[in-house]
Amino acid sequence: MSYKALITLELDSEEEAKTVYEAILPEARNMPSERTRAFIIRDGKEIRLTVEADTSSSLRAALNSYLSWLSSIVKTVKYVREVETYGRKNTS
Repeated sequence: MSYKALITLELDSEEEAKTVYEAILPEARNMPSERTRAFIIRDGKEIRLTVEADTSSSLRAALNSYLSWLSSIVKTVKYVREVETYGRKNTS
């Protein structure tokens, strides 16, 4: 039996989507496990990530990793955009 999940992420701009896509692409190309496969495409402002696995626990582990990576990448991209637009935030 095979397990499959689709994550669709819509970003604010095509430029932002391209940056996120390029940052996550190496992870999809070089999966550390033979039990899990990932495919990623970008269409305009949208990124679609499909994760397939042989077991539900492998799928869960891969999804946890991808969601964590995507969250970090998106937060970083948005922070950099904000700094470029408004200058450095005062974090103290």
